Amino acid sequence: MMEIPLEENQVSVISIENPAAYTCILKEIWKQTQGDEGEVILFDGEKCKNIAKEIECIFNPFSLDCNNKRILTKLYQELKEESDSVLLEEFMTINSQIVKYLDKLIYQVSYPLKCNLELDVVNLLKLYNVEVDAEDSTLLENLVNYLRISSQILKTRIFIFVGLKQYLTQDELDKLYEFAFYEKLHLVIIEAMHSPCIRGEKGWILDKDLCIIEV
Repeated sequence: MMEIPLEENQVSVISIENPAAYTCILKEIWKQTQGDEGEVILFDGEKCKNIAKEIECIFNPFSLDCNNKRILTKLYQELKEESDSVLLEEFMTINSQIVKYLDKLIYQVSYPLKCNLELDVVNLLKLYNVEVDAEDSTLLENLVNYLRISSQILKTRIFIFVGLKQYLTQDELDKLYEFAFYEKLHLVIIEAMHSPCIRGEKGWILDKDLCIIEV
């Protein structure tokens, strides 16, 4: 059994040199982050946490989208709650004006028409394509933007990356780790071959004989 503590200001790097174990562990992590049962256990003190709610597993850093369905759904829910609590009067005024406009517009044609007169905030947000403004030009910028948005909107605090150190220079890793530490995020990197640890990392190796080596 491999136990990996998630320490503050520390990136956990797990090198799995046994191909079968590498495949098995990644499969377990992936299916559990999707909501299935599995062998990976996440503890907060003595309390067992739901991995699907607490962890995001990122296999391809180039596929990250700050406006994916999960983020926009949560964002629209948050905006709707704000509208219902502090902007309800303004929204009702907008809805009234739209209904008047539709009545006038429908009256311009001779055939019978009908429409839904109840405007929903979420539909309004979709109509105007409200989304996260996350301009980026480099992989590092995209990673930082995604971690920031995902942690703020989805409340995700633990991110597992597969092979991340193959994509970034040491300087870029330093900047990514600095951001994660400042935001109090936990990063776990899984790789197939061991690479030397840099500042901010703590490493474990599961070698070809399934022996655990702390480095």
